[in-house]
Amino acid sequence: MKINFSNKIFSSSAIKFIFDRLLLAERQGYIKSRNENNRFLIASYRGVEEKGISPKWNVKIYTFSAKKNGHSIVCVDFLVLKHLVEMQYDRFIPPNRLLLRIDDAGWGFPLCGVMVGVSDEEKVLTDVVPIEYFQREGDKQFAGKKYLKKYAELAINLMIKFDATPNTHRVEICSGYVNQPLREKLRNLGYDVRVVEIKGLLQAELENIFKKYIFETVGADIYYDPKEMKKSEIPKVYYKCLNYGLKNCPELIKSGWESLNDSL
Repeated sequence: MKINFSNKIFSSSAIKFIFDRLLLAERQGYIKSRNENNRFLIASYRGVEEKGISPKWNVKIYTFSAKKNGHSIVCVDFLVLKHLVEMQYDRFIPPNRLLLRIDDAGWGFPLCGVMVGVSDEEKVLTDVVPIEYFQREGDKQFAGKKYLKKYAELAINLMIKFDATPNTHRVEICSGYVNQPLREKLRNLGYDVRVVEIKGLLQAELENIFKKYIFETVGADIYYDPKEMKKSEIPKVYYKCLNYGLKNCPELIKSGWESLNDSL
């Protein structure tokens, strides 16, 4: 059966075919099932790193919806799902090319822009999508999500500084929302792009560089790394930073975020 993954809504026969192929992939060790307490969920899987699929990759298949007239699938990267369903397991073997890693910083921070970092694991280059792209008013049109296009543009410009081409380099990229359009742009350009959990030099240096950027921009050492905190601790420091911005630099607040509507 040929599956069109661009639809995102699938017939019962298509879901059975997909589910059978995922069971086969699980038996061969490429994916692992996940137990989730959701009565609308038929199946949930994540990748197995040793088989070339990052644990950050996951797929969820939901029960039939009369409203949607079909089943829905939520997936971190549908290209990986396509390879699994078509049993193209050789696609999970990374090509023998130089590696670049890409990650973002500051997406969930209430002040200033969002930073993109690119690394070859020897050096880290960064750039920033300006705060204007994340504000309600101005010529950047936050509602039009121009920050996604700007982020991709900056990342590709950083890659050029590494002399990257699809024939010489492959890419590992974070699963975050801001990286998704960049991921597809790079694939359209011919790059082999894998969604992974970014660790090592890029993760550490990007946080340090972003912290320095915040200090230099707002004049205070207020940045926090949410990855190093308990989820229950994050709201307190988040609003502490937001209140600092309201008092000292309101022009640097990401006022486009809906979550800030009651605070501004």
